Parts: sequence; structure tokens; C-alpha cells
Amino acid sequence: WRARSLLAWLALNPGSHQRADVAARFWPEVLDSSARASLRNAIWAIRRSLDAEAGEALLATRERVGLGGPDVWIDAAAFRDRIDHGRLEEALELCRGELLAGLDDEWVYEYRDAHRDLLSELLERIAAQADARADLASAIAYTRRRVALDPLAEDAQRALIVRLAAAGDCPGALLAYARLRDRLRRELGISPSQQTRELVLQVRDDAAASEPTGSREP
Repeated sequence: WRARSLLAWLALNPGSHQRADVAARFWPEVLDSSARASLRNAIWAIRRSLDAEAGEALLATRERVGLGGPDVWIDAAAFRDRIDHGRLEEALELCRGELLAGLDDEWVYEYRDAHRDLLSELLERIAAQADARADLASAIAYTRRRVALDPLAEDAQRALIVRLAAAGDCPGALLAYARLRDRLRRELGISPSQQTRELVLQVRDDAAASEPTGSREP
């Protein structure tokens, strides 16, 4: 499992790294000599698992170690590259689950959170493009995917409420708010922010104003 974690870290940090730095990162609580020995064992395990590909993919010298080469393709790196070049739909196609699923090392959570934030931004950009095309159904679908990444993120929830209301689904917008409100209270013991509450009040006012006069309850 340590070799697997090391391989994942090298994949997310391409290029070569000082062995001493890598050893200290993964085995911080042991003597330097023991940490470097553990690193050698992990590199050996990676080399064995990569088999014939190890010669091209794994760069290991007495002082440095890394993952790279012209034939090494890393989905997380390709994801960022496609975003940088404006190929948003292609970037989204590369996201098929949680980053480094199954790894629970402490360092993983920082990368996983950063990837989730980047994916959330990507989904909002694609949803905004759908808005610009007046394709509200697609905008709502992408926003729902964004909300699913972090149901407690109020900015994503507000975007969903706005788009549902714009599509004429005020009951759906209010239901999304109710679910957010209940989840915040249950999991964090807090209420939605003032910005979110004011948005929902505006949705309710707009819904009431659009109702035929005769259909309103006394």
C-alpha cells in the first residue's frame, strides 16, 4: 500500500525529486537511513508492478526519483491541461470518479479537495455556456452534478436554485433550498447564509407574483 501511495504521489507530481525529500515525506517518523531503505523497497515494488514499462516510466537514480517520459499519460494531468486549453467537455470526460479512490493517506485529501474544487469550477463554466445558449436543461443538469460534489457548498446550491427558478420550476428551487437548509442544520448545526436566504425570498416573491390572482389562497 505504501508503494501504491508513492506511485500516486509521483503521478500527481511529475518530474524528478530528491530521494531524501520523498523519503522524509512518506516516512517522517523514522531515521533518515530507515526512511531511505523503505523508499528503496517501495521503488522496487513499483518497478516490479510496472514490469516492462518501468524502464521508460520510472526515473530512479541514487539521488532522485520520479515518474515521467513521453509514453506516460496521467489522467489528472490531462484533465488540467484540457481545462487550460479551453477543452472543457473533454476535460469533464476524464472525470469518472473520486481522485485516488481507495487511498486514505493524509496527503491525498489535499489533492482530492483541490481536484474537487477544480471540477466544480469546470462544471460551472460548462453550465454557464449552456445558459448562454439558452439551454437551461443542460445548465441545470451540470449544476446538479456540481451540487453532488459537495451538497453543503452554498454557492453551487444557489446556482441550482437560480437556474431552476429561471426554468419556471419554482417548487423545485424551493425544494433544493429546503434540502440544503435541513442538511446544514443536521450536519453542521448552522442555518443557510443570508445571501442564500435572500435569494430564496426573491424566488418566493417572484413565484407569488406570477400566480393568477384568483388562484392565490386568502
